[in-house]
Amino acid sequence: MFRPTVVCLLLALAIPQPTSSSDDEPRVRGKTAAEWLEILRKDSKAERRQAALIALGILGAKIPGVVPGMSAALKDGDPGVRRTAAQCLGEMGPDAKDAINALAEVLTGDKTALVRETAAKALGRMGPLGKAALVELSSALKDAHAGTRAAAAEALGHIAPDAAPAQSALVSVLRDADRYARRYAAFALGRIGPKAQAAVPDLAQVLTEDTQPEVRRAAAEALAQLGAHGAAVSSLAEALKDKDVEVRRSAANALSNMERDAKSALPSLQQALKDSDKFVRLLAIHAIGSFGKDAEPVVPALSQCLGDEVLEVRLAAVETLGRLGSVAKAALPALNELRKNEGRTSIRAAAAEAIERINEQLRIRETSSLFTNFRTQAKGKCRTTKQL
Repeated sequence: MFRPTVVCLLLALAIPQPTSSSDDEPRVRGKTAAEWLEILRKDSKAERRQAALIALGILGAKIPGVVPGMSAALKDGDPGVRRTAAQCLGEMGPDAKDAINALAEVLTGDKTALVRETAAKALGRMGPLGKAALVELSSALKDAHAGTRAAAAEALGHIAPDAAPAQSALVSVLRDADRYARRYAAFALGRIGPKAQAAVPDLAQVLTEDTQPEVRRAAAEALAQLGAHGAAVSSLAEALKDKDVEVRRSAANALSNMERDAKSALPSLQQALKDSDKFVRLLAIHAIGSFGKDAEPVVPALSQCLGDEVLEVRLAAVETLGRLGSVAKAALPALNELRKNEGRTSIRAAAAEAIERINEQLRIRETSSLFTNFRTQAKGKCRTTKQL
């Protein structure tokens, strides 16, 4: 996230909200934008130049001269001023798009690491417009400063899917020594989407091998966005046993979004129905519900969820069994028991509805089977008659 420095916070608190003079020209602390720009250009004290930048940020990018003045401050002799300029431009977001080239130049050329990092973050705040600095951001993935590498990766994620040309560089960052760089590289690859499918094996490896849970979680979320490839499904299934609950949740959520394409993960999802975390159990139930007839082997395990101590889990199990229809016929005794003895009216009603849906599909299937048999017998009689 983009966070102001302590200095910026103190300066911002010292400057009240804009006021208007009699000629309606906006002012901050009694000064117009032109007066603050003059201070920014000429004042000998870095602290006052920083205060000018904060004031100009309050006045906003739509005031003539503000964005060009801030862009010029990116070349200030004081690194604190340069960093404040980059930060304030980033906070203006797309409204400061005219500063993108200047920020890109700072990203690749400034000697101060924190200034480069802040410039990368600012470019990320430009959203898709930041693609104009795609080359510089890609190059920054190799910066000597870890914070700059992480910020560049995060910025590419906000530019995605237009950041697809940086895919190879981002895959390399998945092995970076810095966990934040790895995390944001995974984030960016996921945001790129289908164009980054070649990164699936690398993300799958990160999911199962990275030592940091936030990186594994980012890999799971990225795999969910890239689709149900074999390597993705198998790694996500393994991640359902991860020691970190957030990783298990992300893996279960990813598999639930892949629907029937993730059916090879069914045995692992069945085990996840017993997870200590209710959200993992819920997500596993939803994932299983999307498998249709392939979910029949785990219907007994789903039936056991009808006795879960958590209301939401019981309800999800009931609704999923109903959605499976005739496939869930083995659950009818447990659903009938629940309909009779459950204390919650909402769950009793849901159980009754699920039972009706299952029975209705069973009747339809039986009728269809009888009709098929009738047609088969009729065709046989026709052939016999012709032979005679």
